[in-house]
Amino acid sequence: MKTLNRIVMAAIVAAFFVGAVAAQTVVAGTGNADIDIAAVQAAVDKGGSVMLRGHFSFDNPPGARGDLPDLMATILVSKAVTISGAWDEHGQITMIDGGEIPFAVEARGATVRMEKLRFVRPKLFAIFVAAAGGLAIESCIIESVEPRLLPGTSTGRTSAVGIYVSTVIGLPTLERPGDPGNVSGKLSIVNNQITATGPADHGIGIMIGSVGSPQTPADVEITGNSIRNTTLKGINAMQVSGHTRIEGNTVTMSALNAGRTPIAGIHCGGTGSYAVAHNIIEVADPDGAGIRIRDYPALGAAMEHATITDNDVTMSAPEGAVFGMGSSGIEIMGLARGVVVQRNRILGRARVAMYVAPGKSGSPSGNTIDGNDVQGLVSPSAEVGLKK
Repeated sequence: MKTLNRIVMAAIVAAFFVGAVAAQTVVAGTGNADIDIAAVQAAVDKGGSVMLRGHFSFDNPPGARGDLPDLMATILVSKAVTISGAWDEHGQITMIDGGEIPFAVEARGATVRMEKLRFVRPKLFAIFVAAAGGLAIESCIIESVEPRLLPGTSTGRTSAVGIYVSTVIGLPTLERPGDPGNVSGKLSIVNNQITATGPADHGIGIMIGSVGSPQTPADVEITGNSIRNTTLKGINAMQVSGHTRIEGNTVTMSALNAGRTPIAGIHCGGTGSYAVAHNIIEVADPDGAGIRIRDYPALGAAMEHATITDNDVTMSAPEGAVFGMGSSGIEIMGLARGVVVQRNRILGRARVAMYVAPGKSGSPSGNTIDGNDVQGLVSPSAEVGLKK
């Protein structure tokens, strides 16, 4: 009977491969999770080019175990592949419904591309990448990520992340630093739409962490993305050995503080070189920052170089709100050196426009702050422009 069941399932999977022309495998969704998950996994296991069409259900418990400790996903990508969605005759993009970590990528040294996919109600993370030698995630739509407890941790806090690229689940520590060399090369996250991370303690739109090494650096591009209604950070980039460019994104964080700190629209921390430019950021939380630049104390890593230029930051705390110490348009904290902050515009209501503060590892030094427009900020501080 078991043999018969395997034969029947293989026949069903094969039936839903619409075709394979010029090394492209086309899979049509059925809305049946048992069929859809098996068909997509079989397609990506072949590598090459995979096109997904229609409505897929991934709403089963995750069954693909990764090499990374505690990693369980719906689909596991282990070789070079391009996974593309398509528009149907009704003008709808390929939809993937549900699934705990619908796609996890462990493909060290291989290039993986995902494009034109719509994720609705994914659980924990929509896309998680733990190993790749090049990555492109482009023109995807991620809606309503459902929070879950973070695997392998005992904090009791929930997480919901749209796109998560890291060699460790959770924040890197001396005990759990990850293996940053597993993710390297060009990492491009471009023109995606991420909306809402639910009532998560750690709700983040895009997170990059613990990637690249001096021998195999990462070149990270996060551009043209729209991120709305996350609870902790819109974009979080930290411990990137290489260069990270965060440009032309729109980040809107309307959630108010529920004990989730430190909140920031864009956050960069620790090892690496970062350029944050031409972004539009709005943060409503009265203890949040529009842009936060800092060291990474858990690994004793300094922030060595960052440029923060030509950003529009709106601090939209409600009238009468009590501002916390984290309330600032742009914040530089801890052991941060060589940070340049120029030509930014800061509007709205916050404790202060810019804040430079010491941290556990040391104090900022050698930084340049000039040419910023803070005239549109309403602040209870006697000195609106800069607090030290």
